[in-house]
Amino acid sequence: MAAAESAQEPRSWSQVYRRRDAVVAREIAEEVILVPVRGKLAQLQHIFVLNPVGAFIWEQIDGRRDLETIHRHLVEDFEVPSKDAEEDLFEYVANLRDAELILEQDSAVETAAVDTAVSNP
Repeated sequence: MAAAESAQEPRSWSQVYRRRDAVVAREIAEEVILVPVRGKLAQLQHIFVLNPVGAFIWEQIDGRRDLETIHRHLVEDFEVPSKDAEEDLFEYVANLRDAELILEQDSAVETAAVDTAVSNP
């Protein structure tokens, strides 16, 4: 995923995100593919292919882990410098958020009704 010029980076290490219910992740040929399945996101031009780092970040975004914890896991699991992990993490989170594939946990409660309404037309 390339950084979108309009993507705003997360504001704080303590931020927690969750994956939207309207997105399905599938591993195909050693790549993780994200497919929005409901609502305005469910269009073929909105399929996302994640590299191993992006797939790891996607799995870590669970509504419980903050960005600091995910960062620490990136550094440990991929054995990369902290600064590289930070840049990758913030870039992916910003792109996933801008593509409406994840929600900040505080806003997740507010938008849960939207996900439910979209899935039950």
